[in-house]
Amino acid sequence: MIRAYLEVAKKSFQNNITYRMDYFAGVINTIVMIFVNISIWKAIYEEEEVVGGVQFKIIMAYLVLSFLLQNIFTMEDYLIEGRVTTGLISSDLLKPMSFRLYVFSYNIGSLVFKAVMQLLPAMIVTVALFGMLPPFSASMFIYFLISVVLGYLVLYNLNFIIWISSFWFYFTFSLVTIKDAAVMILSGALIPLWFMPQWLYEFIKLTPFDSIFFVPISIYLGQIPAEEVFTSIIKQVAWVAVLGLVGHILWKAATKKLVVQGG
Repeated sequence: MIRAYLEVAKKSFQNNITYRMDYFAGVINTIVMIFVNISIWKAIYEEEEVVGGVQFKIIMAYLVLSFLLQNIFTMEDYLIEGRVTTGLISSDLLKPMSFRLYVFSYNIGSLVFKAVMQLLPAMIVTVALFGMLPPFSASMFIYFLISVVLGYLVLYNLNFIIWISSFWFYFTFSLVTIKDAAVMILSGALIPLWFMPQWLYEFIKLTPFDSIFFVPISIYLGQIPAEEVFTSIIKQVAWVAVLGLVGHILWKAATKKLVVQGG
């Protein structure tokens, strides 16, 4: 059975290879976005080395890591909606494999493609052009990798909750747009949370959003004290579990209330 899901991931990987122009566009877009945002922050810092207690070289490294992670964390937001609106979801649920694991495997295949074919080239070019701070320490780099995996799972489970809302709403464009905006702002994807008002920062820490990008990148840069790293990772694990449980409950409810539109 595991082999079947590996085949799904492999097929997703191959589908991404087919669209070569999207591959090149993805690499170029990531590099351009990094360049534009570094230029903006350079203008903000002007001749100053430190703003708000944060050095420019740390901001630059943060931006590079943020956009590289955003690139590989991109998921297929309308896969489930497409199956629901076309009616194919009925046959999917009859197949001898978990549709939830099918969706997860499909996105993992896309993740592997982006990590190998887009992240590495973009990272090499970016480091050559702008330079890059190394990890704060070897142990922090290991924690960073663990935290990146957990950040992806937090985002995936959050996305899954939005995706299965198509069983009730059919078209989820508005929900996806709101979710994307919330993630971009509250996860620290665009602006490091260090620069947020204190009251907003404290609120964000009560949500799953900072676990997606801000926590992994902060660990890499050594901005989270060593004694708090384990707590931050445990918090990510907790959000994966909570969002996963919510997604499971909604999925059970969705399969009982299956209304197919389109045949």
